[in-house]
Amino acid sequence: MDCRINKNELSAQYKEHLKNNLLAFWNRAIDTEHGGVYTCFTNDGSRLISTDKYIWSQGRMAWIYSRLADDIRKGILDNFDEADAERYLALAEKTCSFITNNAILPQGEGVCAYLTDADGHKKESIKGKGYYTSYFVDCFVALGLAEYSRVSGDKKYLKTALELYDRMMSYLDKGVMVSEPYPVRAGYRTHAKDMILSCVTNSLWNAAKALSDGRRDELREKSLYHCRTILDTFYRPEYGVIQEMPPVDKKDEDTFLARHIMPGHALESMWFCLDILEQTGEKQDERIFDVARHSFEYGWDKQFGGMLRCSDIEGSVPPKGRVIGDAYEQLMLETWDSKLWWPHAEALYSSLRFYFTTGDVFFFDYYSKISAYIKKYFVNPDKKIGEWIQILDRRGRPMDKVVALPVKDPFHIMRDVINIIELLAPAAK
Repeated sequence: MDCRINKNELSAQYKEHLKNNLLAFWNRAIDTEHGGVYTCFTNDGSRLISTDKYIWSQGRMAWIYSRLADDIRKGILDNFDEADAERYLALAEKTCSFITNNAILPQGEGVCAYLTDADGHKKESIKGKGYYTSYFVDCFVALGLAEYSRVSGDKKYLKTALELYDRMMSYLDKGVMVSEPYPVRAGYRTHAKDMILSCVTNSLWNAAKALSDGRRDELREKSLYHCRTILDTFYRPEYGVIQEMPPVDKKDEDTFLARHIMPGHALESMWFCLDILEQTGEKQDERIFDVARHSFEYGWDKQFGGMLRCSDIEGSVPPKGRVIGDAYEQLMLETWDSKLWWPHAEALYSSLRFYFTTGDVFFFDYYSKISAYIKKYFVNPDKKIGEWIQILDRRGRPMDKVVALPVKDPFHIMRDVINIIELLAPAAK
């Protein structure tokens, strides 16, 4: 055992945090009548300000409930009991049912609606744009349905997940990319597309394997394709980073869009790639760890601590580049120095994962710094509420500002805490 880490003690700490802090909050947010979960809370979690349901979050929560049930059954979450496993699996099914009964659009009108009310009635998230405004919603719905089908053995939901995936890909293959709240400007490629598709196809592949579905080999190859595309197309070896939006025309390499990088996004992407290579038996790729090292170095705020939302491709802050008046560009210009829950959750897990994989103390040192920052600034000091204060300014002060969906996100923190617990489990490699 590594002398720096007592796995049993660390695992116990994360299990306690998951059960008595994170889930204590989200168990109060369950819609017991209609299914799914309420997420429109204030940043500190003290007030529910709307019962609208963003389907993006519902798909993610179906994944969380399903994985909780699986890990309880396996004895990985040994501070829960068998009744908890069945309860969370039932919540996953009810969430999947809410999605499939209310959010799937008719053929020709898109794939999944972005938003519904509490009862499931569809709403426009952007006035005049219709119900279908983001393929990310399709991805997270497919992710949640696939994980539920894998854990429960219910092939019906895998069938639906694959149908949704195929419909989404038919739009993307034709160049129709609706991607609110992160619209992609014409003339730029986006790392986010292959990143999320690598995760979705990997999840579909694992479900297809578990259920002996005939598309399992196809899905394995697709997950590898997206992993290789990320490393071959978006990795910039001269900088050691993932370029979020490489321009089609090289003359636009000087723009803010081309120059900004998102260290937390890159770290998440790299552990996706590591998962795919390990699960498919492919050779480890050192580019993953090169990106990870630069992402920690470029993302860490040397003045105030914590992970910045974005920085420059050469590691400087603020990000540089010619401004062209793009909506996504404006969002990043306004929030580049914010400290958000999800980059810190991804950095927490990935630093520990890469340390165990490589033995490089560099990653352990960043794990220690990020863990300390999270405990000091993100974990809600009001234990009666729990969870994290998810949006902070550069100095670590709570900030009431929408930076993506107007919700308290139920996914990244719990997924990464679950990932850490699985990583620390005795059977883990």
